Amino acid sequence: MKPYANLKFSITVLFLFVFNPYVFCTDLLDNVTAKTKLINDLKDVYRAYDINHKVADQKELINVYSDAGGDIKKMLVDYINVCNALKKVHFFNDTLNNYVQHYLNLTIQNYKTAKISGFNSVTFKNSYKVYLKESDKYFNYIASAYPMKRFVSMSEKQYWQLNDKKNYIKSPNYTAYEKLKVKDLKAGLALLEKTGSPAANFQEYSIYQIEIADQYVKHNGKLGDNSNELAIRKYRAILSKKQYSVYLFESWLKWRAVTQQYNGLSKMSEIPNDKYDEVRQQVALTILNTVSTNPKDKMAINEFLLMATHDIVRRFGAYEFGNQNTLEYHEIFDDVK
Repeated sequence: MKPYANLKFSITVLFLFVFNPYVFCTDLLDNVTAKTKLINDLKDVYRAYDINHKVADQKELINVYSDAGGDIKKMLVDYINVCNALKKVHFFNDTLNNYVQHYLNLTIQNYKTAKISGFNSVTFKNSYKVYLKESDKYFNYIASAYPMKRFVSMSEKQYWQLNDKKNYIKSPNYTAYEKLKVKDLKAGLALLEKTGSPAANFQEYSIYQIEIADQYVKHNGKLGDNSNELAIRKYRAILSKKQYSVYLFESWLKWRAVTQQYNGLSKMSEIPNDKYDEVRQQVALTILNTVSTNPKDKMAINEFLLMATHDIVRRFGAYEFGNQNTLEYHEIFDDVK
């Protein structure tokens, strides 16, 4: 039985990461000191989804341990402490704050009921019905109060036009690379490695580094036994520069997808969403700094919202034969040329 299997918004069996309940009161976004309504709203969106992601991960781990027949009372106590700490997260919008507080209080009460009465009890099942109904109200509020169009007026077509890498590729070496890789991929990648630098043009440099990493993923094994490791390093290196690029979200998403494939494909594999989200927050800070100095930069705002709202790696979902990273991995890389 999965006690939280039907929650809409929602390690290995031998491993449990215990959160420090005192690390959630502040976040890196506080480093952006601008107090404009745009910045405040974007911080609110990020923090609400961050809380949602943490609680969703809790639910998934509860499902894993309940399926394995483990004693999860200590886990529930730890998660109650985490939720109490999350109640200290600051929101600028009082209405959103009230919704978040109510959601966390409901989650805590639901965990307490499960701890005392058990997941199979009538008491828990009745509590969970109320929890689902109230949670839906919260999630519907976020979706209606903070839609993308509130922040950015841009069609999907316009987005992909602005996202098109051809807009930023300037080096003639790239054309030479595209011809060379057909005959000798290793030689082509060696040429691309010498092309561009982060100091000269970080956006263009990011494109070349993503292309190299993509080829390592697509030709895993053919370019060496450690191709995936090299790809992971490439994506991560882009993020570590702490410079803005239109392709930070893409780099983070690909880094996470390849890393998780490396970590494991099953529902019981270690899925370090906490580590993925630490990097997510660092990238979000880089983007928010750009928005702070360029509040009309639609692509930067869009990238920030993508970083904020993109779901964690789920264990349970549409893909029945393993964790949900498998679906995302193939959605990302199956079309890589």
